Order: sequence, then C-alpha cells, then structure tokens
Amino acid sequence: MVALLIGGYAYSNHHATAKEYQAAMTNGRTALKNKDYTQAESYFQNALKRRLNDRTAQTYLTQTQRFVSGENAMDARKFGHAQARYQTVKTTKNGSTVLVNRATKRLKQVKVIRANVAQFKQLLSKAQDQNQALNYGTSNTTLDELFNNSKFQQVYYKNLYAQALALRKANNAGQTSVVTNSSSAATSTTGSGTTTSSSSATTGTTSNSSSNGASLTSSESAAAQNYQGSNEYTVTKKQKELNGKVITAGQISSARQTINAAGGQADAMSDQDVRVALQQANKKGLSLTKYTQQYLK
Repeated sequence: MVALLIGGYAYSNHHATAKEYQAAMTNGRTALKNKDYTQAESYFQNALKRRLNDRTAQTYLTQTQRFVSGENAMDARKFGHAQARYQTVKTTKNGSTVLVNRATKRLKQVKVIRANVAQFKQLLSKAQDQNQALNYGTSNTTLDELFNNSKFQQVYYKNLYAQALALRKANNAGQTSVVTNSSSAATSTTGSGTTTSSSSATTGTTSNSSSNGASLTSSESAAAQNYQGSNEYTVTKKQKELNGKVITAGQISSARQTINAAGGQADAMSDQDVRVALQQANKKGLSLTKYTQQYLK
C-alpha cells in the first residue's frame, strides 16, 4: 500500500513537472514572437529548472541571449560584433525558427549598413583632406554628397553625421576668416593709397599720378573682397618649407603652372595656398598634378 502511494506521488509529481516545463517552453516561444526577449529568457530558464540540462530549453535560451546581444551591438553601432552574433543565431540547430528568420533579415541589413559606413567614411575623409588643404568650399561640396543622402541621417551613422556637421562648421568658419582677413588687407591697402594721394596732392600733379596708381580700382577692390586664399601675414617659417627647405619663388611659379594645367585655379590662390598644395601633395605621396585633380578642382 505504501509503495503504491509513493509510486503514485512520484508519477503525479513528474506529470506536474512535465506540464510546467511544457508551459514554460510554450510561453517562451510566445514571448519570442512578441519580441519580449527578457520574458522569453525567463521562461526558458524556468523550463531548465523543471527539466535540468534539457537541450531544447538550453538551445532556446542561448539563442535568445545571442540575438539580444546582437541587438545591443546594433544599438551601440558595433556592426561587426552584431553580424557575428546574428550569424550564430541563424546557424543554431533545433532552435527557434522565429529567431533564425529575424537574424537572417538582420544580417542582410548589417551588410548594407557596413557598406554605407565604408562609403560615408571615404567621403568624410576626402572632405577632411580638402579642409586641411584650406579648400573649404570644395570640402563643403563633398560634404553635401553626404547630407543629400537620406540614409546618412539614420541612427546607424550618428557618429559620422556628427563629424560631418563639425567639419562643415569648421569650413564655414574658415571661409569667413579668409574673407575677413582679405577684406582687412584690402582696406589697409586702400587707406594707405588714400593717405599717399592726399600727401602728394600738395607737391604737384606728378605725385598725384603716383598716388592714384597705388590705390585699388573698383574691380580690384571686388577681387580683394572675394579673395579665397589664406592669410599670409601670419605664415610661420615652417609653413613656407618643404622637407625642411624653403619653397622658392621659382617653385611657386612652376607649381602654379602645374595646377592650372591640371584644371585648378592657381590664379585665385595665394603663394601660401600654393605652398600648402605642394606640402599636402608631398605628404600624401602624390604628384602635384594628381593632387590638384583630386582636391583642387
């Protein structure tokens, strides 16, 4: 009689545990469909308590945790890590088909995102090089290629977008600085010419002619206002050198011819702009012709 009671209790307990296990697994699968991954993990862990070392429950739990890890990596824009996690989820045997399908879609998405990241980084790097070469307008034109791409504003490219915004701000500040410096230089020159003219007026017609020649014409004043070169009044000795040697006037003249021949606008560049072009071309291991074609056109 006692044996029958014990046996009946054991059977009843086993049956109850089996039902609890099945309920936990069913609830876990439902939670996965609803994308409630935290709840799903809890159910699968509960199933493991009802049936220790159960391979199915463990597979579902591990697969869920890896998928969540992939999602977290996506949010952190660690796309390489996310791709690895999704790949593991996709190839899981005897696991959740729901997670397999989602991981497959995510893998396709990550592939596109990583390709976009490579493209966006290339354009951003090009714009940064143009900024360093003091070609602020050209740099902004390159940045426009990024900002005009609707995908660039997606959250996956948040860091690159912030860098592009900062670079555009720097370009705008650089352009403003150049115009201001050029305007100040033009004003100083005009003022000097006016003073000379006034002083010479008392000495005769010849002096007047000389002072008029020193002042700027209306077209020259306009050119000074629109001047896009860099300010040469604060150029250091090092900024005038290439490989430790001073860049000569002859080298600058020759470089201007090369830049014009390559499609650049050397006539609109100051001597220091030409020096910078020579320095940047040397730094990048490019001929001045190729450098002009890539960054100065």
